[in-house]
Amino acid sequence: MKAFLKRWGRAALALSLVLAAALAFPGSRAAHAYTNPVKTMKIGLYYGSDAMAAANLQNFVGSGFTFGYYDPDRVFHAVGETDETKLTMLKDWTMYLSGGVYSDAQPSGSYDVIGCYHIRLNESCGDFAAAKNLAGLYAGGFPAYHNGNWYACVGSYTSQSAAETAMVERGLSGKAMTASSGCVTVVATGSTRILFQFDYGTAASLAVRPRADSSGEKPQTWFKGYRYYGAFQYTRMSGGNMNVINMVDLEDYIKGVVPYEMSSSWPLEALKAQAICARTYAASTINHHRDQGFDLCCGDDCQVYRGTNSAADSTNRAVDETADMYITYNGSLCQVFYFSSDGGATEDSENVFNEALPYLRGVEDPYEQYVYTGKSNWSYTYSLSEITHILQMKGYRCAQIVSVTPSYTKMGNIASLKFTDANGKNWSFSRYNACTILYSPTYGKYTYSMRFTITPEGGVNLSVPLYYVNGAGDTVTDPTEVYAVGSGGEVLSVELEGASALTASGLETLSPAGEKTGSASGGSGYVVSGSGWGHNVGMSQYGAKAMAEQGYSYEDILNFYFTGVDIG
Repeated sequence: MKAFLKRWGRAALALSLVLAAALAFPGSRAAHAYTNPVKTMKIGLYYGSDAMAAANLQNFVGSGFTFGYYDPDRVFHAVGETDETKLTMLKDWTMYLSGGVYSDAQPSGSYDVIGCYHIRLNESCGDFAAAKNLAGLYAGGFPAYHNGNWYACVGSYTSQSAAETAMVERGLSGKAMTASSGCVTVVATGSTRILFQFDYGTAASLAVRPRADSSGEKPQTWFKGYRYYGAFQYTRMSGGNMNVINMVDLEDYIKGVVPYEMSSSWPLEALKAQAICARTYAASTINHHRDQGFDLCCGDDCQVYRGTNSAADSTNRAVDETADMYITYNGSLCQVFYFSSDGGATEDSENVFNEALPYLRGVEDPYEQYVYTGKSNWSYTYSLSEITHILQMKGYRCAQIVSVTPSYTKMGNIASLKFTDANGKNWSFSRYNACTILYSPTYGKYTYSMRFTITPEGGVNLSVPLYYVNGAGDTVTDPTEVYAVGSGGEVLSVELEGASALTASGLETLSPAGEKTGSASGGSGYVVSGSGWGHNVGMSQYGAKAMAEQGYSYEDILNFYFTGVDIG
């Protein structure tokens, strides 16, 4: 998201767009269909430091819930059910209920307790119904599924000795016990009434799936203020709090991504391009968060996903009309990226990340300038002291910075930044690190994209390479300002490095003068000026909007931003 475009007249722009369309969209391609073997996505909603000791669910569309687990092939196995429409899953711990809130920390004031020690009766049970019936004969009884076996348990106590004492006092025949560190207990929300307990150690995690009601609509469930399709899995990593994972059909997942990654008011063709990008990204990053037990997170580190709250007819239609469509290259699934705006040019993948992918080539973007992106122009002035402090705050033990040397890619995006301190030591950053190193909430100064220049305050613009024509004394900053006479007498603009131009000295080859540098020695600081928002690799979302508004299809959009790909 960033790019600096030369201002053309309307007529010239119209002609350029026609030519660009003819070159970029050479006709329909034979689609290499991709069949995704994974139909159920595992999306992390709360995990890691945000993992939950207690997690509520409530039917929005549906009636009650089914208990079960998913096997390694992501197939759901039902083990029991409840008519309750509001459930709370708890880690099997000493939990407290105060003011309607569950906590694993003892609160002040009055509270109720749900202990993690229970009396497990000796009678064997063959299934959920038998365990539930037996447990129903005792106050505080509930069915439990422990390591593939069914039991009836009674009571909840805060210690082994308390459970043993209760077993004697109540004249029960059984065992005072607590489950493994993977156990999850289900209670009726707002109460201490245990409905079910699931413990399969590390082999499987409890999953809770909403049941359909008589309306025939696909069930939706409230969780933390958002509505979701699909089931919910509760995994206690290393015996701690629960990772809450949405087990959701792939197409339903995409319906929960598109309206959060792109406005539902945008043109349908842009929304379709977004849907295909999101689907391809999901398919190519299965098990991205394997160590946390799921595929993708719900934030912008992966793709923003918030269920059905903001889904609209337009976004659902975009997903439905592109169902099962992916972006492929030579028959293989692409690793796609997208971002907000490029500011005028995208970038080759290896200049931002590490891997050079043939379909992630930088392109000059003439479309974005005709939509409001909110980040088409931004600029910040950094003093040398601020730059020094930013580096030091990020862990670099530099002395006072005295100069900054930038380099740029052929697309005009930042390639590297070299900082030199007063001791002559250099600190260099390249690719995406060059973009983010000066990002500073402390000073309220931000490099939003890869497309920016950095120049000495009050100095010359060093953002573009110079081109030698006749010699060191004759230079131009834009090779398109140089013209050559063709063999047919036509006058052509020279656009490519390595082209030749007719000069007073004869035929000369244009070549970059090399990286331009700037030194602020003796100066006060640097000006960073840029445009766009994002990493500049792949599809610009605002560019897609602009193209759709100009009548391009989703195939046109994707073929413009992704080089040599097939859509199907």
